[in-house]
Amino acid sequence: MSKLTRSVWAEVSLDNIAFNVRQFNEFIGPDCELMAVVKANGYGHGALETAYTMIANGTNWLAVALPEEGVRLRRGGITAPILVLGAVGADELDVCVAADLAVTVFEPHIARLLSQAAAAQQKSAKVHIKVDTGMGRLGLLPKDFGDLVELVRSLPGLEIQGVFTHFAQAEQEDLEYTRRQWERFQKVREDLRARGISIPYTHAANTAAALFFPESHLDLVRVGLGIYGMYPDARRPLELKPALSLKTRVAFVKRVPAGSAVSYNSTYVTERETSIAVLPIGYADGLARGLSNKGKVLIAGTLCPIVGMVTMDHTLVDVGDLPVSIGDEVILLGSDGTNCIHAHDWADLLGTINYEITSRLSSRVERVYK
Repeated sequence: MSKLTRSVWAEVSLDNIAFNVRQFNEFIGPDCELMAVVKANGYGHGALETAYTMIANGTNWLAVALPEEGVRLRRGGITAPILVLGAVGADELDVCVAADLAVTVFEPHIARLLSQAAAAQQKSAKVHIKVDTGMGRLGLLPKDFGDLVELVRSLPGLEIQGVFTHFAQAEQEDLEYTRRQWERFQKVREDLRARGISIPYTHAANTAAALFFPESHLDLVRVGLGIYGMYPDARRPLELKPALSLKTRVAFVKRVPAGSAVSYNSTYVTERETSIAVLPIGYADGLARGLSNKGKVLIAGTLCPIVGMVTMDHTLVDVGDLPVSIGDEVILLGSDGTNCIHAHDWADLLGTINYEITSRLSSRVERVYK
């Protein structure tokens, strides 16, 4: 463990990430490749550090949202194929070509500009063309998709690596909408075959579809959340290990009488004499303000409630009569061997998803790799 510079840190288990990669590879089988999504700093886990482990344990591809994320990986020594999933602006195309980043294309103008950028650098630019089968976000509608593929094939300097779509509801137990998207994608693939067009990779499955809709695995699956040991819903078809624990240390403890108001707006008042522990972590670190008077933390093997309003830099916890001292370790996310607080526990309290919980951990939180 590296020397900490602040008493708020996230421990990231590279062993658990390696385990999760191997689990997915076994689950999807030898005829399907694994694309690990490391956007948003690896969902808060650290993109570069986790990417090395993923590749060493059988990840074939990486995916990011932004060109700058891909460039950071290249500068860090990553040579594996990288796909930029998000929209790439005209002024970012040169960077993508120079860094050998595959670009998601879904409209003719960017395709033509990418061809020009590739010619200027005397390189070949890799392309994945996206079809919108029902997500309603990026992607060309199916009726126009074949013509775009034909155009991209005709442009010099462009290499079509893949065509893909994205599911909007694959985490739902009712897969009716997902099946409709799947059928639309199948028709797109049939149209390409009818045109005599063969594409090396077709892909559709995100983590949820990889787990719950295996017929969508195709040539590769794009797994984000699951690589980090989190699930898209309560079902557990595959054993995964959470990779991130969030920890801090008690900064101050004081004994207060009954009737003491705690934190901004006095939203919590003690009902009896108790001890209040002050933690040096707040919403600027990613501990959501919505956990005020709702969340819990683990101290000395005990679940203790967060009380009062979570502030920018501090959070207060009612530890009752526990013998808590300054410097004691506090687990906000993770396990002490008996109790466990998961990202989805926070998500349930906040009315959000576990993706957001780890992704919002700020740069003030030091990542420590084990």
